[in-house]
Amino acid sequence: MNDKPMIAIVMVTYKRTALAVETVRSFSENLDYPKELRQWYVADDGSLAEHVQAILDELNLHGEKLYGFHNEKFGEGYNAGKGWNRGLIKGHEISPIILFLEDDWQLREKLDIWPYIRLLQERDDIGLVRLGHLAVGSDVRIVGYDGIHYLNYLKNTQYAYSGNPHLRHRRFSEAYGMFAEDRNPGEMELAMDAAFCSKEGPMIWRPADIPGWGIIGHLGTEKSWE
Repeated sequence: MNDKPMIAIVMVTYKRTALAVETVRSFSENLDYPKELRQWYVADDGSLAEHVQAILDELNLHGEKLYGFHNEKFGEGYNAGKGWNRGLIKGHEISPIILFLEDDWQLREKLDIWPYIRLLQERDDIGLVRLGHLAVGSDVRIVGYDGIHYLNYLKNTQYAYSGNPHLRHRRFSEAYGMFAEDRNPGEMELAMDAAFCSKEGPMIWRPADIPGWGIIGHLGTEKSWE
């Protein structure tokens, strides 16, 4: 396939305005994929209206297309998963492929994602492409496709799935389910990882030529749910 498809960029966010704005800025400026072929959906877990407006203003400043957003607290306690799942559903209205972002990551160099989108288009056995950090202790196998080396995450160690930025195909959620809706985001990550490791389904790959600490920096330690 040579025609580049429309993709969705889903950013989940809560309260961390300065970090969220920097996430938008850095990905808008450094993501090497046509702006006319990407649309954003902002999934906010009930922040003040000013928080969401600052994000929308930053998207507009950089000429990004906005598909939509929600700004809603889904009940009491830990329930960010409901909003994150709404974000996935809305993102997949745009495209089977979503670039999934939490609101505290900074893309520090140019990143051409077209090879990884093509991988997800052409290989039904791949469900997710990791773009973030390498976790020490992960069990991986070196594989290749279309002239690119990848790390294929085996299902026998924890943290194969990560909340780091990633490209996610609809088939991944169809195989492993949506986000847990009864726990905090850290526990949601662990639950998704456990589903991946315990079920048959499409694999998680990571480009081998991205450095271990990645080119997407983590912008702090502030937990969004506290």
